[in-house]
Amino acid sequence: MTGKTHLAIGTATAVCLLHPGTPMEWVIGTAAAAVGSVICDVDVSTSNSHEKLNQISALTVLAAAAVCFLEFRFHLGILRNFNRQSSWFRLLTGFLILLAICTFGKSRPHRSFMHSIPCWLLMSAVVYYMYPALMPGFSVGMLSHMAADLLNRKKVRLLYPLKWGLCFDICSSYGFVSRILTRAAGAIFTAVSLVLFLIYFLSATGRI
Repeated sequence: MTGKTHLAIGTATAVCLLHPGTPMEWVIGTAAAAVGSVICDVDVSTSNSHEKLNQISALTVLAAAAVCFLEFRFHLGILRNFNRQSSWFRLLTGFLILLAICTFGKSRPHRSFMHSIPCWLLMSAVVYYMYPALMPGFSVGMLSHMAADLLNRKKVRLLYPLKWGLCFDICSSYGFVSRILTRAAGAIFTAVSLVLFLIYFLSATGRI
């Protein structure tokens, strides 16, 4: 699957499964799911691996910047919630641990460690340590990436370091099915988000 496909599937899955009850939860969950949905591909070992890493880094920075902008523009309560649940020390040390994990994962073959259940559990635990509110979205996004890659023709080593891998050989990364999934997931994310924001608005105005 392409990065765009993973991003669409990850964010759509997060808003559908997590049912964010407030705009703050929607912002945090969507941003975390966006990063989680693409971070697995730091292990891409083809000629465009440097470009892929730049894309993942840019998306991470963009997601963080979007959260900060929305917090300071609309006062969603993210900073207050963060100060209650975590600290800047935990955020920094957790980020360094994630960086170390990704550095190790980048040295492993594609769809091995970074696409495995042990890595998913480890990174989810680190994200929870950084800021618990980020973990559900990140975890769902990363898991959706692993699940989507099972549709491809290259085996995913879910139980790394075991050599065993699994794939369903249904589609290719740039094929018709991938494009359909991207559009369908994007439409679902947009529709569910619009419904959620309508509910937020009606609740805020006392109409429901």
